[in-house]
Amino acid sequence: MISVVAIALISFFTYKSYQSAKVLELANKNYYEAQTDIGDIVKRRFSSVLSSLTMGMVKEDKKKVDLNKLKADMIVAKDSANKEIKYLAIVSASLLLLYFTLSLNSWTFTIAISSLITLIFGLITPILMIVIHKNVNYLGDIVLSFESKTIVGTISHLYHNGNFPVAFAILIFSVIVPLLKTLSMITILIFKELHIAQKIVTLFKHLGKWSMLDVFVVSLLLVYLSAGSSENSYSQIENGTYIFMIYVILSIITSIGVNKVLAMQYKA
Repeated sequence: MISVVAIALISFFTYKSYQSAKVLELANKNYYEAQTDIGDIVKRRFSSVLSSLTMGMVKEDKKKVDLNKLKADMIVAKDSANKEIKYLAIVSASLLLLYFTLSLNSWTFTIAISSLITLIFGLITPILMIVIHKNVNYLGDIVLSFESKTIVGTISHLYHNGNFPVAFAILIFSVIVPLLKTLSMITILIFKELHIAQKIVTLFKHLGKWSMLDVFVVSLLLVYLSAGSSENSYSQIENGTYIFMIYVILSIITSIGVNKVLAMQYKA
């Protein structure tokens, strides 16, 4: 029962983190894309100057107020996303305390399922926002492009731009191998009596060295590179990065737990 509640909480807060990240992505998109239309920017600047010269007799363009509202919405969405990821981090850390209340097998199984949930959402949740902008005389700061990327989206971007080796490398080591490893750990915990279980653990222990932190860092770097380089760029880490990091930590703990479960199994 405790395991079910723990998994349900992880599922809920992971989904909430994903949902808040998508809301933030939309809020960012609306705000920054509103600043990409040169015609609208010129009209707003002209309206602002005209309103000042006529001491308010000519009303300022209402679109400026809308832009301020979009910025306010973006700030609210960002605060909400930060709050949800903090809740997820707290719940994830609380899983460690269950070690003292559950059997080793049940605790490891709970961690394994939680790692699978965070892996799936970590792959589809935005991990990085990149804005390229330029300051233009008289017009101010103009946004040239806006992108919000996920790991899966980055793989697709690299593939469609002809970077096949890099795209397949990230696909294999950041998606396929972690999924197979996590699913194999869950299978081992269910069928731990099988002798092949130890061989599976040994195999994925070696593969895991490359499928976690190292490749994740490389993936982040490639996200930066695939967006193009510019001195007038702004980037922001998003919830997907933290969800995936939580997965990495839970996966490492799962591996340790599975090894202990198998050690006890064969010792008995």
